[in-house]
Amino acid sequence: MRHIERTKVIVHVIDMAGVEARDPLEDFQKINEELKQYQLRLLERPQVVAANKMDLPGAEEHLEAFKKAVGETVTVVPVSAATRQGLKELTYVIADLVEKTPAFPLNEEEEQSSHQLYKAGEEAPSFFITRDSDGTFVLQGSELEKKFQMTDFSRDQSILRFARQMRSMGVDEALREKGAKDGDIVRIMDYEFEFVE
Repeated sequence: MRHIERTKVIVHVIDMAGVEARDPLEDFQKINEELKQYQLRLLERPQVVAANKMDLPGAEEHLEAFKKAVGETVTVVPVSAATRQGLKELTYVIADLVEKTPAFPLNEEEEQSSHQLYKAGEEAPSFFITRDSDGTFVLQGSELEKKFQMTDFSRDQSILRFARQMRSMGVDEALREKGAKDGDIVRIMDYEFEFVE
């Protein structure tokens, strides 16, 4: 279990259909008891339950009972690995939580020890801007493209989150420095949008 120590968010995959006479709530409680015994501070992390096997009989009834038992302290996302139902939503929920959850020190010593190593010189840029012959500003960079690919552009909340991420990375400012004005076209991968001041 040592790999879990640096985890910001804990995701439980729970068999909500109760195959082989398993009790989903009991499984969840056993896992959390194990986490508690391993390291008490692991329970401070946000938890997401991927309520799996929702395509099987009995899963809906178990899900309702499970949600009632755990309350609102745990995010529960119904999914089916077999039919891929809910997997996209689960990815977005996890990504949102990971983005806004700070790192958790495991003990007081680690919390007090906040030494950081700084090296001289500038950091490599996380994105770069080029310009097409038609005047379109093209944004590239692995970090930026990864954030772009994890964004659901059919949801306003996801679009706003992506806009905030771009702003915090300095994309807006860099575009202005390159001469971008209100209404100019900006492209990330195959997606084009207007630059808005």
